[in-house]
Amino acid sequence: MIKEDNNLRILICIGGGPEALNGLRFAAQQSRKACASIALLYVRPLDSGLKSGGMEVRVARENLLDWGLELPGRAHLNKARNILVELGEISEEAGNDWYHVELSGDPAGEYIRDYANPCGGTISMRLRTASDVTSAIADEAERFNADFIIVGGSPDPVEGFRKLVSPKSLALKIASHCDRSIIIARRLEPDQGHLVCVQDNELSRSMLPKVLRFGQACDFPITLLSVAEDQGSLESATRAVNHAARFFRDNDIEPQGLLVEKGDPAKIITEIGREYSLIILAESEKPWFAKTFSVAQHVAARARNSVLIVK
Repeated sequence: MIKEDNNLRILICIGGGPEALNGLRFAAQQSRKACASIALLYVRPLDSGLKSGGMEVRVARENLLDWGLELPGRAHLNKARNILVELGEISEEAGNDWYHVELSGDPAGEYIRDYANPCGGTISMRLRTASDVTSAIADEAERFNADFIIVGGSPDPVEGFRKLVSPKSLALKIASHCDRSIIIARRLEPDQGHLVCVQDNELSRSMLPKVLRFGQACDFPITLLSVAEDQGSLESATRAVNHAARFFRDNDIEPQGLLVEKGDPAKIITEIGREYSLIILAESEKPWFAKTFSVAQHVAARARNSVLIVK
């Protein structure tokens, strides 16, 4: 996505474990290098919040700011804020008061607190309640105009029979439903470089400008990988890697390595990707209800490190 100020806009979903907070540290690095604007979002399920004890949504909204830190969402957001203070992204004393934003069709609306970071970008803390967390996150990403979302994934993906009987994780649901690029964060440490997975098709080629913009902001080494499912596809896979390499070189980024492999794409990408901070690949063109069967979703479910699905 091209923006006039060319700054990255990152939406981080806070809650659900420490992986999202690791994503916060990663986003702070992008802020220092590319002056990214960051939104921290906590979505409280409606049933556990505003409907408890028969409380009306309107009354809860009017009293929300007075309740303070005992609200789970505020506690999570303040923990994230404290990390940003430690990292020097915001001043401990800085920040405006919380304010309320009316949202169409949402009686609770949203509460926001804004900060300015040292480079002149913005950091905002956002608290919402919703009956469907996935839809609320997708809506917030559109309203914030996010370049990508960071959501914490399970650090130990479910394998074997448990994978068949376990419900789909919230992170993978968001990845299926949301139209914005998304990082499923697991042990998100940026220093080991990025593995960019490409194919010889228009969808893969169209993701390269977005990966370039992300790569220029991150300034981390990249390795290009294409996987051929059989011997007859090796020429196509080689062509994909060479095209991507030319694209990055034309934009002053020299790939660290070019890899062409043969076999099951999801399995090979997951295995090779263990050596990298982030696996990057394009989303399938399948509709959301069929994305579960795409290579991108299989990699996101299997990987033990972070995965960026580009959309």
